Formats: sequence, structure tokens, C-alpha cells
Amino acid sequence: MEERNLRNDLNVAGMSQTAGGNFHRVSIDGMAKVNGNLDCTSMNVNGTLKMHGTLSSESATINGMCTLNGPLISSRVRVDGLTTINGDLRSPELEVNGKCTVRGRVDGERIDIGGVIDIEGDVQCETLNVQGNIKISGFLNAGTVEIRLHTSSSAREIGGERIDIRRKEQTGFWKSIGLGGTPSFRTSLIEGDEIVLEDTEADIVRGSKVHIGRGCNIRLVEYSGELVVDPDAKVGSSQRI
Repeated sequence: MEERNLRNDLNVAGMSQTAGGNFHRVSIDGMAKVNGNLDCTSMNVNGTLKMHGTLSSESATINGMCTLNGPLISSRVRVDGLTTINGDLRSPELEVNGKCTVRGRVDGERIDIGGVIDIEGDVQCETLNVQGNIKISGFLNAGTVEIRLHTSSSAREIGGERIDIRRKEQTGFWKSIGLGGTPSFRTSLIEGDEIVLEDTEADIVRGSKVHIGRGCNIRLVEYSGELVVDPDAKVGSSQRI
């Protein structure tokens, strides 16, 4: 951190192209193209950034439009604008209130999604909190998963200790845009210790304490402790393991 503080700042207000490098604070208010790796203390994008290389930063805040053709490594990432990462994303703290596409895997500790995120790879984290829309083409592995459904979300498979997926009635922004379909979640496998589900379609749900709530359609439930099935849920078969 001390070494980074001694670096020069990079401020782009108009149009600029750079080969990357090492900087202290980077601020993009105009249009910038970076051809190379960029290492900085903080990155703030209020304009447009297109980059070919690795972005390493203590913090990264995207309010404008950002396209990274390479991995993003940061202690804190916040996306309020539109971001596409053609690579992996590694950050202990990730917050998405805008729209983010990650064409690699995501590794973190705490992930908060209030907007829209589409992840093509696997996700590994301690806690995942979703109040928006999420699509994970790979495997989600987290200690705690809490998803409040506004629209149609999905993941290939989910594994965790505590998994809680429920509907949240559409209000405000989500109701006004009317996009993404009815509140629902689709996955092939959910495996955890404590599982609470609503409006979820899955092939297999496996856990210790399992609650299958309204609107669920589950082919097979395997449980070792307690199973509760709502009258408004469909379960093909269940067995104690």
C-alpha cells in the first residue's frame, strides 16, 4: 500500500490510450483504452473503459461502462454501471447494483447482488446475498446462500451449509421494468445442511433439515434429519438417507 501511494495518478477526462502501468489513483471520466496490465490503489470509472490485460487494484468502482479482456483482482469491487469481464474475478468484497457479466469464475468472501449478474464459470464464496437477478452457468459453492427472487434466476448446481431461496414480491424497480420472467429459480442439484426453498425447480435436493415451500417442483428429495413439504409444492419422491 505504501509503495502504491508514491505512484502518480492517472486521470482521463477526454479520450486517451495508454499501455497500462503502475499508478496510485486511476479516474476515468472520459473514454480510455488500456493495452496492457494496470496496477493501482483505486480505480473509478465514470466514463468508458476498454482494457486488454490484468486489472489489479485495492478498490474498483464502476459507475459507467467497462470492458475488461482479462482478469480483475481487487480487494473491493462495486459495479453500479455496466461491466463485462472476459476473465476471472477475484475479490473478497463484490457488490453489484448495475449489470455485470463474468466470462470466467468468481472467487470471493462476500458477494451482494442488488442488480443483475451473469457468471459463466464457478462461484466460490463465504456468503452470497442476492436481492436482484443471478445466473451461474457453473457450480456455486458457498457457506451461506440467501436469494430473494424478483425474476428468473438459475445456477447449474449449489452446495453450501445454509441455503435459503424464496420469492420476494416485485416492487419498485423490478416491478417497473417487468423483465426476467416470474420469480423462479432453476438448478439441477442443491446440497446443504439447512435448506429452505420456494418457487424452485430442481432435480435433486439433498440435506439434513429441508423445507420445500410453495411453488417448488422437485424430482427427488434426500434428507437425513427433517423434511417439511408445503401443500403448494410438487415432490416426485423423497427418502431418508
